[in-house]
Amino acid sequence: MPLRLSEELRSGVDDLSPDLRAAAEAMGLGLRGQLTSLKPALTRVEDDLDAVELVELDLDHEGPPDPLSLSACLAAHRAYVGARGDAEGISVGALAIGRLLVWAQRAALLGAAPKVVWIGPEPRCPEVGVGQHRLSARCAVRAGDTVRRASAAVLITAEGGASASVGGAPED
Repeated sequence: MPLRLSEELRSGVDDLSPDLRAAAEAMGLGLRGQLTSLKPALTRVEDDLDAVELVELDLDHEGPPDPLSLSACLAAHRAYVGARGDAEGISVGALAIGRLLVWAQRAALLGAAPKVVWIGPEPRCPEVGVGQHRLSARCAVRAGDTVRRASAAVLITAEGGASASVGGAPED
């Protein structure tokens, strides 16, 4: 089942130069392993639907993704559902987590990468500790008359370093 974008989102992605779009997609494909280790749930949708529409993909303090981030998120999602053996599948949780992971990758391009202390479904997020910051992402897709939502959170510190802990998959 294809994931459809609104005209506005689609035009932003389509307007990217081929080189930028390829770079964004490479960034997203590189996140497959992290998403696979978290195992966000795949959403079951009715067989008679032509497509599922992305309704929301927000990040705290940033809002909707720019076309570069959106391209990376979509590529990460495609890589993840393909790795799960369902190339036509939809994972609302993978899109939300992908939004956080793409943000972290882009932050790393600008300087010292934030250290990910924990990442997973927002309801399971531990308390924010000293020197830590919490960032949340929300995703919603519409399948016919049904809207599916997921939210994910990440705890980070300003120190660079490898990921420390994951919290499982957001519930779809």
